[in-house]
Amino acid sequence: MSKLYVFGIGGTGARVLKSLTMLLAAGIECGVDTIVPIIIDRDLSNKDLSRTKLLIDNYIEVNKIAETKKGFFNTKINLLNNELFLQLNDNTQKFDDFIGRSTMSKENQALMDMLFSKETLNLDMAAGFQGNPNIGSVVLNQFDDNDVFKAFANDFQDGDKIFIISSIFGGTGASGFPLLRKTLHAENVKDASGMVLPKWGLINKAPIGAITVLPYFNVDSAPEDSLVNSDTFIDKSRAALSYYKTEDRKLDTLYYIADKTTSTYEHNKGGDAQKNDAHFVELAAALSLLDFVDPKKQENNIHRDDDKNILRTTYKEFGINDNNGVVDFTSLADETKSLIVNPLSRFMLFRNYMIYVFDKEYKVQPYTYKRFRGKFRNKHLIQKLETVQSEFHEWMEEMQKQKRNFTPFKLSSDNAFDFIKGDLYMNTPKDVRYKDWAVVDNELNRQLKNTNSEVDEARFIELFNLATEELLNFKN
Repeated sequence: MSKLYVFGIGGTGARVLKSLTMLLAAGIECGVDTIVPIIIDRDLSNKDLSRTKLLIDNYIEVNKIAETKKGFFNTKINLLNNELFLQLNDNTQKFDDFIGRSTMSKENQALMDMLFSKETLNLDMAAGFQGNPNIGSVVLNQFDDNDVFKAFANDFQDGDKIFIISSIFGGTGASGFPLLRKTLHAENVKDASGMVLPKWGLINKAPIGAITVLPYFNVDSAPEDSLVNSDTFIDKSRAALSYYKTEDRKLDTLYYIADKTTSTYEHNKGGDAQKNDAHFVELAAALSLLDFVDPKKQENNIHRDDDKNILRTTYKEFGINDNNGVVDFTSLADETKSLIVNPLSRFMLFRNYMIYVFDKEYKVQPYTYKRFRGKFRNKHLIQKLETVQSEFHEWMEEMQKQKRNFTPFKLSSDNAFDFIKGDLYMNTPKDVRYKDWAVVDNELNRQLKNTNSEVDEARFIELFNLATEELLNFKN
């Protein structure tokens, strides 16, 4: 069983993982059987992280019951030690305390005062590194002795792959990415007792890809004591990119993404207030993981010699047809459309049926007889399914709010088929006896004979997977 270990570093890493989970819920094709997400961040109270964790937890529960070999929730998500976060062992809050400045000699204290500003030394790291990779590079250089990281080393198998998500214009991502890459390629990584972590030879030679996210948003005016300033994002990115030039032949594939049409987010230092609306850039970044593990692209993405040494790095970017900041399905290249249009549309149809139709029809439709009636909708797994569907709709709403807005759907439409924007050819079965939602009911009744799951909740997901596959079939 092939796995992709995904390290999401910082807030951007968490938000891209959220987009990836949405795509997998919709049943997008994935070149591995299992995704193993690991989030690295100092600010674990960050709202973006908690929203991602809730979504992944709900996905895992639904996936356990879903039995579709393709379609909704078919890719497994597995958490190492049942943990999403790789927590750092050190809990000191101020950078001054972390480096032990108070215990240093006067000469070394003076040196620290030269290297770091007073604001930096007093920074409360409980809310992250506040756009300071120089701090992050010091603090993050310890995750290899973490229990989740050790579980990663134990769990890794031949044929598994690794992918890293990070931003380049902040603090945690810009510092964490090169440190993690360096650790993964170290010849011997030891735990606190001095023992080399197991299977490190496999990890050291494993295919490894990464996406580095360049600026795609700004932050509004920050308080005087804040170290975050979006005016420095470009300079930080330029400096980091000059360093990344040395990373050639240290990664199999490196993806870049950015957006000049930038939205402005409210400035928050972290914690529960740190909640950014979803952005199309994060969805596109999630697609890079799927590109990396696509078996049809193996020869393009990975270039190794017989000893599994990287011969050269493949560099990739993501592009769209710009339409004054508005993006729908027609803005995408044919390859991307063929990958996401059907799954996203089918999952939205499934969600809309549950919102607008199910309660009206479940008592009379043949497909529900003895299976999906009574208190079926109150079952734990169905409630988890609908929670993911609600989060999916909210995710779409948030992307529509951005300056670069992604608007593939008419989100307020209660019509069975008139909810998809863009001039797309839809191969929908035509039957003059039915219209609107009656077409969907008829297809659900027709497909029931093709379902095989013995558990009612699994059969319900399988049924809607088959019916929506037949009802929505877009051709480029």
